[in-house]
Amino acid sequence: MAQKKRSKVITQYVMEEPNYLFPKYEMKNPGTRLVSSIWGFFVFLGALLVTIPFLWMIISSMLPLGRIYDPLPEIINTPELGFDNFKKAWEIAPFTLYFINSVIVAACVVLGQVIISAMAAYSLSKLKPPLYSALVVLFLSTLMIPFETIAIPLYLYMRDFSIAGLLKINLINSYWALILPGLANAVNIFIFKSFFDKLPDDFIEAARVDGYSETGIFFKIIMPVSKPIIVVVGIMNFVNIWNSFFWPLIVTNEPGIYTLMLGIYKLIEEGQPWNIVMAAVTLSMIPTIIIFGFFQRHIMKGVVFTSLQE
Repeated sequence: MAQKKRSKVITQYVMEEPNYLFPKYEMKNPGTRLVSSIWGFFVFLGALLVTIPFLWMIISSMLPLGRIYDPLPEIINTPELGFDNFKKAWEIAPFTLYFINSVIVAACVVLGQVIISAMAAYSLSKLKPPLYSALVVLFLSTLMIPFETIAIPLYLYMRDFSIAGLLKINLINSYWALILPGLANAVNIFIFKSFFDKLPDDFIEAARVDGYSETGIFFKIIMPVSKPIIVVVGIMNFVNIWNSFFWPLIVTNEPGIYTLMLGIYKLIEEGQPWNIVMAAVTLSMIPTIIIFGFFQRHIMKGVVFTSLQE
């Protein structure tokens, strides 16, 4: 009971009401309302520019091949819109298998990233390990290295994977090659760290007085109050892994472990019509749309919090 009360207090302390662009009392000023309206117009314009390609993709996925380049007025008035392309796209290749592979890889990577990044961030934020500053600089330096520059060394390491030089294993064409390289991410560590820095040390000290170990504090107190940030990190990384193409293309040439993006690429490689390809891409977006809709409230809280950190 005391643990639940402590977690509730910490959550209320950390996830305080965010500040808005203009305080409510300033919105009575005509000049402030004008500036707010201008900002709103540009936000709407940006959202429209981002949405148009997706709308074109969805409409193209429901049209016959010869109609996907027609002007929009003709498309709107056409009676030929249908869902046959989705069925054809799903039947041409084993997309059920590709979908399951993507779910397995994305779920394992997200779970590993959340746990590993949160533990590293908690250590940096609250435990202050030796060489703290050097570790922070080391993590930051990894953000400046493009993934393409380490792809070949990483591939070679996956091909001759070993721990402390013992028992070399070839992980190419396995789930491990898709999962292991994505388990640690410096961006996630610093997102968690910015959250943990704001957690009051008094609550942690009180938990230590109550007899909690550092492991108990982390899993029973810190993680429960970090749900908004966990959701943000989880969603961001799920989308990245779900849409990942470059790394799976390098380490996978067995159709049995193709991810969804590789399956769509094979449709293009086989010369399938673009309306079929668009239907497959549209289907691939459904899981991310559902996740965003389901966790929208937590995502907004977490994004607002991280954007307000100094």
